[in-house]
Amino acid sequence: MKEKSFLIVVTEKDILKLKVKNINFLFPIKDFSVGFLNTYDIDTITIPNAYLYINRILDNKDIKKLEKILATLKPNIKGICFTDLGIINLAKKLKLSLELIYMQSHNTTNYVSVNYYLDYVDSLLVSTDITENEILSILDHAKKKLVVPYFSLIETMYSRRTLLKNYQKYFALPNKQEETLIEENSKKEFLAIENEYGTVLYAKKFIDYRFIEHENILYYFINPMHLKQKDVKRILEGKEIAVDKDTGFLHQETYYRLKEEEK
Repeated sequence: MKEKSFLIVVTEKDILKLKVKNINFLFPIKDFSVGFLNTYDIDTITIPNAYLYINRILDNKDIKKLEKILATLKPNIKGICFTDLGIINLAKKLKLSLELIYMQSHNTTNYVSVNYYLDYVDSLLVSTDITENEILSILDHAKKKLVVPYFSLIETMYSRRTLLKNYQKYFALPNKQEETLIEENSKKEFLAIENEYGTVLYAKKFIDYRFIEHENILYYFINPMHLKQKDVKRILEGKEIAVDKDTGFLHQETYYRLKEEEK
């Protein structure tokens, strides 16, 4: 098996100091990203082979603003990771010679859909809503190399509304950019992170998919939100760290057959 290559979100600047082979850094972009405490101006990104993370849903005004920015990109930018499909047309219009990686993982749950998207992009992030066997089946049948989760906080929901601000206002809580919330029925914890463009809920436990290996993997994806640099380094080296984690839906199907109605 070849050496792993990683795609890691720059949640803190000290992530850039990691001295590990085969790291590709992914920068959440100011005004075009949600769910991150730190975002970056494109002009300040100077490292080689950097990726831009644009995970907002964009309206026409946003697309026009982004078009002006992307038209003057520096050559150190290797690719764009995105969720809004409008970026495909924008990249085509600007004739950008960049890698395009589709990151809306709730839409990439089977190899038929995956191969359809791969007609328009260079790669995509495989869903965390499916089992290990389903992930391996997608990797077996995909016509291009894919990005798979490795060790990350996983986004469970994104809203363009400022849900956290409304929640804090209703319960007379201090205004904060992030908050831990507990769902009453399941008692599961979620991390809410918000900016002016919307709210993202993350499952509070990290998913650990480090044992998945396949020849058709382009990058292993890591979102190290709230992890220290030393812990990220241990993850990249395949070592354990002291955080709450689980394997998500890897061994638990998310669909069920309903019982037939008794007559």
